[in-house]
Amino acid sequence: VSKTPFERAPRPLVALTPMREVLETPDKQNAVIAMRQPLPIRELDAEQTALLVANFIVGGAGNSRLWTRIRETEGLSYDVRTQVAFNPFEAASIFNASAIFAPSNRARVERAFEEELARVAKDGFTATEIKEAREGIQNFRRLARAQDTSLAATLATNAYLGRTFLIDQAVDESIAQVSPESALAAWRKLVAPQSFVKALAGDFKGQ
Repeated sequence: VSKTPFERAPRPLVALTPMREVLETPDKQNAVIAMRQPLPIRELDAEQTALLVANFIVGGAGNSRLWTRIRETEGLSYDVRTQVAFNPFEAASIFNASAIFAPSNRARVERAFEEELARVAKDGFTATEIKEAREGIQNFRRLARAQDTSLAATLATNAYLGRTFLIDQAVDESIAQVSPESALAAWRKLVAPQSFVKALAGDFKGQ
């Protein structure tokens, strides 16, 4: 074990100017859209699990709203997802969203994202969605704890952060308490599509 002293470089919240940029990548068959927003939340904050459940419903699972709309219903994308990368130190986490699609579908993919995210903020989540999301997340967490590589990584992370698996138990218990109301409140408070930094890359000539 290395005894070399070190100091972790802080990663404070950095506000980004909302923007939309189109990058031409000639002769590429597929195009991609990527969106990002810094979030003023830290891992283990009170709203973490509510946001985790909300994100699972929106774009974090194979039956998410975005996947169902963009991939299955309209057949526009080969892959679509959202993710929240929680920072364990500072209240400076990251919301990411992305999709891969044919360049000719660019406008429809963007519109689907906009409409589905607006629908979430307006209408919230159903009790069934919340129940299934809680169960899905818990299943993923149990599976991760049953796999050697994932377990070893968690043990190393816990050692670095000064935690034990009691934290995992507390998170599991918190996930089980997420309601449609708390998930919507966390989503509305933290995720703001109008604040996204958005980039699209593809062969968009003629569009």
